[in-house]
Amino acid sequence: MKSRINSTPLGLIIGILVPILSILLVFAVRFKAEMSLETFVDSLLVHKIYTKVMALGVYFGNIVFFFLFIKTDLLKAARGVLLATILYSFAIMIFRFGM
Repeated sequence: MKSRINSTPLGLIIGILVPILSILLVFAVRFKAEMSLETFVDSLLVHKIYTKVMALGVYFGNIVFFFLFIKTDLLKAARGVLLATILYSFAIMIFRFGM
């Protein structure tokens, strides 16, 4: 069982999905009563804070799984989470400085 969980592709998938889910969780908990998801995304774009929200979702979401995988000795899965974090970081830099 541990060998199936301890894989870089699974860590990469987790590292890609967790930031998206954490941003959606924040929306559902904090902003669901006030606005729709479409309005939430539009307000992020209008106020030009989408890269900041994206960065918070990536770093705080993935750090939990990264250290959880390190603590449980699932180093290949931690490597996948770290790879996803690096890929997100490049995307954030492109959005922040390239647009």
